[in-house]
Amino acid sequence: MADYVRTKVPGVYVRHELACPASGQTDARCRCKPSYRARRRDRGWSETFKSKDQAIEWKSSAAARAAVVKEAKDAPTFGVVAREWWEGVESGSVSKRKGRKGQGYSDTTLAGYRRSLFNTLLPEFEHEPAAGLDEARWQAWIDRESRNGLSRSRLANHLAVVSAIYGWGSRPTRRIVPRNPTVAVELPPNDEKPRERVATAEEAAQLLDALAPDDRVPYGLAFYAGLRRSEIHRLTWDDVDLDSLSLTVRRAKSEAGTDRRIPIAAPLKPILKAARDRQRGSRKPVCSRSVMAGKLAEAAHKAWGWKRRPPENGKPCKKGEPGEWIPAVKQPLEAIGLHECRHTYASLLVAAHYTLKEVMEYMGHADLTTTSRYVKRLPQPNEANPAERLNAYLAAA
Repeated sequence: MADYVRTKVPGVYVRHELACPASGQTDARCRCKPSYRARRRDRGWSETFKSKDQAIEWKSSAAARAAVVKEAKDAPTFGVVAREWWEGVESGSVSKRKGRKGQGYSDTTLAGYRRSLFNTLLPEFEHEPAAGLDEARWQAWIDRESRNGLSRSRLANHLAVVSAIYGWGSRPTRRIVPRNPTVAVELPPNDEKPRERVATAEEAAQLLDALAPDDRVPYGLAFYAGLRRSEIHRLTWDDVDLDSLSLTVRRAKSEAGTDRRIPIAAPLKPILKAARDRQRGSRKPVCSRSVMAGKLAEAAHKAWGWKRRPPENGKPCKKGEPGEWIPAVKQPLEAIGLHECRHTYASLLVAAHYTLKEVMEYMGHADLTTTSRYVKRLPQPNEANPAERLNAYLAAA
């Protein structure tokens, strides 16, 4: 550029006033207020600066930005990293980051990860550079989805997939991404009601009677056999022995619950017998109703006398938020979730004097701590004083 001359700093140029001794003589002492400009081949000339330091700073920041852009272009996208991780998860070459070393993900976890990755994360982030998705970007996405009504638990599930991907990619032996940005991401406050409901034996019978025959099967299996949602989904008639009032869980969430034999309550027998008759002895799964989506809970709530709260000011109520359901009849039955029915089964076993060790085995838990957290104390029928049980045991001993 005319009138600008090189300085001793490469890429930085100076222009002196015409009357300045340094104008045209590089060794002369400057007696003016010169202006400076910097230049880069990939960005051209900078604006005019009053000091050399400002010109140097512009040149350095421009170089840094250019390096970031080049790195981003060369770096793999989130979709590439995520799909490579998923291939390893499906093949078993990528194991869980927590728990027993080398242990793969359970079928239930894989199903949830698949839905989260392919239905939500990849459509949103597939073509963005994986290294460029920093803490602020993920936090902004979490905050946006929370405002749009996504529950805290659903957001936590999505974030768990992202954390697994970045945890795998940032290991020192791979270095596909520099770090795991989800560590600092904050989830919204807990906006869901804890699943602590436990029904009494009388309530369980009333709730089941109100349901349609096909809906009665999954809730009955949870109430009277304590099965998880995925275990209900996989249960076949070969696993059920109505004569001995027992069933076998072939595959469970963990090794502790796999191939366990469970005692079932007598009220479940007519429910399963009617379901088998409707299927005419087919070898289909025991439960013909899908339990892996929200339609079952929707139908159950309506059968128990509830309806969804209408939108207020055009804004629907969040799923799981208190007040999501409102009474549709004068005296609706107190609703219960499918997993809370499983809690009820554990509590019924304890009320029937099964030991915690037995309850742990039937529930498929790996330790007693989990079992004790699930169990709620139910009242003993026809018992005026808890001491009666102790004295009756001593008298019979």
